[in-house]
Amino acid sequence: MKFGLHYQLPCRDSQSPVQRYRDTLDQAIHAETLGFESVWPVEQHFNPELSILPAPLLLLSALAERTQTLRLGIAIVLLPLSHPIRMAEEIATLDVLSNGRVEFGIGRGSIPTHFSGFGVAQSESRERMLEAVEIIRQAWTTEKFSFQGQFFSVDNISVVPKPVQQPHPPIRAAANSPETFKLMGRLGYPIFVASQVNPFAKMKEYIPLYREARTAAGHPNRGGEEVTLLGPLYVGESQARIRQELEPSVRRFLESVAALAAVHGPALGAQSSRIKEVFERVRRMTYEKVSEVMAIFDTPDACVERLKRLEEEFDMGRFVCWFNPGGMVPHSQVMRSMELFAARVMPHFQ
Repeated sequence: MKFGLHYQLPCRDSQSPVQRYRDTLDQAIHAETLGFESVWPVEQHFNPELSILPAPLLLLSALAERTQTLRLGIAIVLLPLSHPIRMAEEIATLDVLSNGRVEFGIGRGSIPTHFSGFGVAQSESRERMLEAVEIIRQAWTTEKFSFQGQFFSVDNISVVPKPVQQPHPPIRAAANSPETFKLMGRLGYPIFVASQVNPFAKMKEYIPLYREARTAAGHPNRGGEEVTLLGPLYVGESQARIRQELEPSVRRFLESVAALAAVHGPALGAQSSRIKEVFERVRRMTYEKVSEVMAIFDTPDACVERLKRLEEEFDMGRFVCWFNPGGMVPHSQVMRSMELFAARVMPHFQ
């Protein structure tokens, strides 16, 4: 099983955005030396309590020049908010800069202000995403192409540069709802599954839906490579020390989600009942409950045991570690936890 890093990058009033970015770059660069395989920032907008990372491709461009082997993933690009031709150009350029290390992660998004801020109807998110990814695939794999869709029209253009990876960088889609698990299975896309959105018990329900749809559509078994699991993880020498270092950050994350739910919950219609359910579930969480149902906050030996159970149950090819949910863990402690994980957990999965 491969291991990556996830970044959402919340930034509090007491923190410096410059330092948050520098720490993130230092952590990701160090991760390569420790044996982590990939890094996966997520696109977010308009709320520093959740993230100051609206442009993950810029972060990955900086990493491209300071790393050699680290896979540069996006978990995720909010594809309905971008023009697909521009996105095809930028991802291809990053693939050239990194000499073929890009992993293209896509998703619909779920936060209403992201859509209102860009003047895009959230009700169109699924159709826009599917249309955009088809345009991007054609842009990467044909010399010139035309496309006429519901949202975008392309007339005989050539997107350059072409990606280094052939036929194109791997595409992976976020799957959060049962409908999306089934849809991505039918389409044959590998998926991300985030435990902060769907706790481990929900994954037991949803991942089989994906695999059943994938098999029914005739897509081959990829030996676990089709599933990447992303979740909060922190390793320390004792439970007491882990809690001391991590609990303030976890509480801040829960408070941020609760604030988001208070703002957006009443405005979400019946069609968004799943989003409201996620907001409410996280809002009611405590540190203990987070650790039990959606995260791994544990000593090295216990972390190995829990990861092996997840690997057996979900047959995933990669676990992406979110070492600092909430963004309040000091940089030095994040680095120490990463080092402990690399030294005493990762060797059990090689």
